[in-house]
Amino acid sequence: MAFIWHLTIVEMKNNMLVTGTVLKHETSIDKQPKSILRNFWNVITSYQKKLYKSKFITLETQSKSFEIMTSKRGYFFEILPVQNLGDFKLYDHTHNELAIQQFHPVYFKNLETSIEVVSDIDDTVIHSHTASALKRIYTILFKRPKRRKKVLFSNSLLDFLDENQFRISYLSKSESNLFGLITSIFRFNEIPNGALFLTPYLKFKSLFKPKKGNHKLQFLHQLLTNLPDKTFILIGDDTQKDIDIYTQIVHTFRPQISKVFIRQTGFSVDDVQTKKWEALKQTGVPCTYFQDEDDIDLEIESLKLLLNL
Repeated sequence: MAFIWHLTIVEMKNNMLVTGTVLKHETSIDKQPKSILRNFWNVITSYQKKLYKSKFITLETQSKSFEIMTSKRGYFFEILPVQNLGDFKLYDHTHNELAIQQFHPVYFKNLETSIEVVSDIDDTVIHSHTASALKRIYTILFKRPKRRKKVLFSNSLLDFLDENQFRISYLSKSESNLFGLITSIFRFNEIPNGALFLTPYLKFKSLFKPKKGNHKLQFLHQLLTNLPDKTFILIGDDTQKDIDIYTQIVHTFRPQISKVFIRQTGFSVDDVQTKKWEALKQTGVPCTYFQDEDDIDLEIESLKLLLNL
């Protein structure tokens, strides 16, 4: 029977964003390996799961029913024309009920506060070494969740934003295979909860290929378009394409962007990163290029003034 591996539901202004991944058979989502070998095995086997591909699942509320088609990677993404779901159930194509077993929260209400937060994960919230494919793979395979380290500046910032009731969404290029690993790392490091938006399932060999596509840009467009009465704080780093993506988003949605934070991941900034940073600054949006040892208390005081907190 089909199995919900990952599910995220986010209330928008007038509709609902529903996304996730469905596997063909039930498996354990939340794994806390007690050895490096067990962590290695958990990760490897996560790339060998059979997917519930190109089939309908049904989301039923007390008054409505929605059919959602999974992709060839078991992935789904839909904007549903409802403001809230209330009690709901999910069914596979033969109408067997699909249990939701993930520990990470599923449903994220539209909060009364006027500010939303969108943050990258790898090398923004947790140290992942994404600049090197080999180092990233080594970290995923051989570092258990409780050994993974969080980025202190970013997490102090997220703690402050969470305490002020700003809804947080995590937008990552990490594949859905790693959902259980990521949520375990979040719990061990006490990282604030938020909606998790990941890319579709991958085969293991795809780890050695650079990821393409506009996953982050597409999700940001959906969030900003469907939350027109909200302003956004964007948090990312300088190892992938966060600066480029955020610059493009600022050009398109300038009135909705309150602040952009970019983490400097290396000891120095090269010419390419400098040019990208200058392009972001030229948009006129308030932005901060921070290092791990920067004074977070000063930044929070500055943010309070900017947001009138």
